[in-house]
Amino acid sequence: MNQTQQPKPSRKASLLPVCSAAVVVWMLVSYARTERDVLLFIGMDWFAVLLSPFVLSIGALLLRWRARVGYMVAGAGAALPLPWIFMTESRGFGNSWIAMNASSQQEPVYTRYSQLRILTVEVLLMTLIWAITRLLPCNWQLGSRAVNQRMWPSIAIPLILVVFWFAAFALPYREPLIVDAENPELSVLNVKKDGKTFHETRISVYRNGRYYVVRNDRQLFHYGFGEAVHEGSLTDDLRAKLRVIQALPELKRTLDKSPRALRARHAEGWYTEMGSFAITAFTTENATSPPAELVDFFHELERAPPIGAGSHYEMRDVCLGFCYDPKAGLGYSAENQRCTSGTDGKEHCY
Repeated sequence: MNQTQQPKPSRKASLLPVCSAAVVVWMLVSYARTERDVLLFIGMDWFAVLLSPFVLSIGALLLRWRARVGYMVAGAGAALPLPWIFMTESRGFGNSWIAMNASSQQEPVYTRYSQLRILTVEVLLMTLIWAITRLLPCNWQLGSRAVNQRMWPSIAIPLILVVFWFAAFALPYREPLIVDAENPELSVLNVKKDGKTFHETRISVYRNGRYYVVRNDRQLFHYGFGEAVHEGSLTDDLRAKLRVIQALPELKRTLDKSPRALRARHAEGWYTEMGSFAITAFTTENATSPPAELVDFFHELERAPPIGAGSHYEMRDVCLGFCYDPKAGLGYSAENQRCTSGTDGKEHCY
C-alpha cells in the first residue's frame, strides 16, 4: 500500500481536532476571567492562539473529503498555540505547575486557568503527534500494522513531554506569590515522620516580640493538607531564653545546601534559621541531636497561651507531598524566596 492508498478516516477521526479547538477556547475564556491585561501579550504568538480553534475546526471538516490536507491543517492548528504557552511559562517566576500550589487563601481562578493550560498542552500535543503519525507513509510498518494507523505514539509522546515539563518546573516547592516581608529573628521547624505522614510544627520569632506557631499534618500522595497558625507574644523570660538560643554554637554550623526531606519510614528532624537563609539540621537520619535548650524553648512557646483565635487554611502540593521540603516548612515558599535571576540571564532555583 502506498501513500495514495491510505484508509479513509472514520467519522471519529475529527473528534481529536474538535476537542483541541474546544479546549483552546475554554482556556481563552478562563484567561479572560483572570482579568489580566491582554494587551501585554499582543503579538504574532497571541494571534496564533486566537486563530488556532478556527484552523483546527477546518482541519476536522477536511478530514472527510481531503484526508491528507485535513491532517496537515489539524496539525498546524494544534501547533499554533504552543509557542505562546511556553513563552509565557517561567521556571522560576510564574508557571502552571506552581500555580497548582495556591493555598485556599488565594484566588482560585488562577488555579483553574493553570489547570486548563496544562490540559490544553496535553491535548494539543496529542493532536499534533496524531496528525504527523497519520501523514507517515503506509509502507512504514511496526509489527503487523502500519505506523500511521497506530494511536499509542500520540498518547505516549505527549505524556513523556508533559512529565518532563513537570519535572523541570515543579521543583523546588513554591507557592504562586511574591513576598517582601521582614525575616524572623529565629525560625525553628520540628518534623516527625511516621510512615507517609509528616507532623510539622514551625515557630517563627520576630523582633517585635511576636511569634507564630504553624502546624500541619502532611501525607504523601495527598494533594492538599490543612495548616493552622496562631500568634503569641514573648515574655521577658522568653526573650532572655531567646538570646541564649541565638548564641548556641551548634546553630552556627549551617548547611551548604538546603536540607532534604526525611526519607526513613520513622524519623525526626529539627531545623533552624536565623535570618541569613542558612539552615541547620539535626535529624535522626544524620545521627545528630538538637541542643536541649532549643527543644525546651520550642516546647515552651508551643504551650504558651495564644493571642486571638488563630486561623486555618488548606495548603497544596502538586507533587503530592514529594516537593515540599524543610526549607518550605521553615516558611520559604514564595517564588522570590526560592528562585533568583542570575547575571547570566537564567533563572536559578534552590
